[in-house]
Amino acid sequence: MKAISIERLEPGMTLARTVTNSDMIIILSEGTILTNAHITKLQTLDVPVVYIKDDFDLSQNYQQASAVLQKNKAFSHDFEVVSKYADEVFESLKDGQIPKEQTQKVAAHILPMADNSGTIDYLFSLGHRSTTLALHSERVAILSGILAKWMHFGWEEIRTVVTAAFLHDVGKVNFPDTILDKDPDSLEEEDLKIYQKHCQDGADLLKKGGFNDTIQKVALSHHEKMNGSGFPNTLTGDKIPPYARIVAVADTYDNLTSERAGEIKRTPFYAVSYFVREIYSSLDPVVCVPLLTRIKDSLIGSRVTLSNGHKGIVAMYPNDFSALPIISLDDGGNINLNNAQNVSITQYEPI
Repeated sequence: MKAISIERLEPGMTLARTVTNSDMIIILSEGTILTNAHITKLQTLDVPVVYIKDDFDLSQNYQQASAVLQKNKAFSHDFEVVSKYADEVFESLKDGQIPKEQTQKVAAHILPMADNSGTIDYLFSLGHRSTTLALHSERVAILSGILAKWMHFGWEEIRTVVTAAFLHDVGKVNFPDTILDKDPDSLEEEDLKIYQKHCQDGADLLKKGGFNDTIQKVALSHHEKMNGSGFPNTLTGDKIPPYARIVAVADTYDNLTSERAGEIKRTPFYAVSYFVREIYSSLDPVVCVPLLTRIKDSLIGSRVTLSNGHKGIVAMYPNDFSALPIISLDDGGNINLNNAQNVSITQYEPI
């Protein structure tokens, strides 16, 4: 990775870091292969320098060696393998085919990934670009498997959760890009009706494909909220199927931490804050508590950059179920972000 001025950029180079403006709005995501249009956009916005992957980073031999020597590289390799299968499944779905055997193959590959310690960090290090429905579905399946494991489910139960999570959004397969690429909260009128209909469409498609009732219910109910504010049936509490509650949390986490052009760049710290707020209203606390406990533990020791320019290490989370951590600053002293309303974490380096 190396820093390059805008004047030296050439089409075909690959971004090594996400580019944001002064308000942390994403301009281009990490992993973007630059085109002339991208370079012109960066020039127009007066971005002085970007980080580019060098040839060594892009070497296939280097990637293969790293996959053997480093767990996160190995996870990235496995993720890419599953992505190919996932793409095939969703392409078949677009053509009206229900590839049950291929879906089972995806679930079988995801199961060991969900058993991997550090998976939350590994997913974030991939750049979390929400580029396709298949990628989103793969990440939600991995996250759901992790949650089910943390909730002490048996392996057959975890397999069902992973399969249901991978298929939770199949009702979106024929969505127009004008809807698929937007934040659902920004949709209005007809677009909102189309979006909300994907739950029933997905359940119907899975029934046609011979998937069991449990998997159908996840597709139907993953947008229901514990307080009754969800859709399509405004279910509350225990009336929402248990696996749908797990997938709802995983789906929310992925949406919160995925990168979208034109939106604020967020980190797992933002997701933790969100879940602390929603744990006793829209989301199931039985699912959220193990998620929050594990994520907080995994974030301790990570290096961060704050919005005021200071850098440091995540020292601890207060014992009162606070949303934000205490940072040990490089220049001495500590800052409790729960008491610093105007300071936030803008960059995060997993340990």
